[in-house]
Amino acid sequence: MNASTRCAGETTICPVLLTEIPRLVVEYPIAFTRSSETGKLICVALFGVDPHENLYWRDERWNAVSLPLNIARQPFFVAVSDVAPGAGESKSLITCIDVDNPAVQEREGERLFEDTGKESAFLRHKLSILSELVGGEQATQEFISRLEELGLIRPFQLEFRSGAATPRKISGLQSVDEQKLRALDATTLADFNARGYLHAIYAMLSSLGHLQILAGRSARLRGSTAA
Repeated sequence: MNASTRCAGETTICPVLLTEIPRLVVEYPIAFTRSSETGKLICVALFGVDPHENLYWRDERWNAVSLPLNIARQPFFVAVSDVAPGAGESKSLITCIDVDNPAVQEREGERLFEDTGKESAFLRHKLSILSELVGGEQATQEFISRLEELGLIRPFQLEFRSGAATPRKISGLQSVDEQKLRALDATTLADFNARGYLHAIYAMLSSLGHLQILAGRSARLRGSTAA
């Protein structure tokens, strides 16, 4: 199995955890959007300003220092077992491999198991990422739910202009309403601070400046391609 994340070349967005936000905002815009599958709000990292565009993917490599966990875990993922749990039991989770992922192959790359049958260091690393994703999902949903409960999340639309070209608009994204955030009572703000919410919120707000950078990079790439 190859350790490459080649399948991510056309991925323009991916869900992220609350705990990831502080390290990811250095390189990526982080916002909220509605899941196309569930309709629920999710926290996401954005990799481009056009569909199927990943501006962090160049020369068959990920061109960034930090990888979101949902990218780093590939080609592994976690599924829920079809077997109904017994009384008082939680649903069983199964570690799966996406065999259609182009990184899955037999000629070269990382082994999953040693000759002794033990898990390889590569596989143990991937499993630790999956464990972190599963463990952090509830805290992330609680973060989003609390913001929704207080009416702190609002949609926003961006418009990018490049010379004489037709302006491009990005919609479907949401962020924290900073004015409403500042109006919260001291008790709620103290609770947000204790939970790490304030740090994450202001990091997200600052990260939106990356969108303008991505738009400029996208425009330059399209211009060089057209030429």
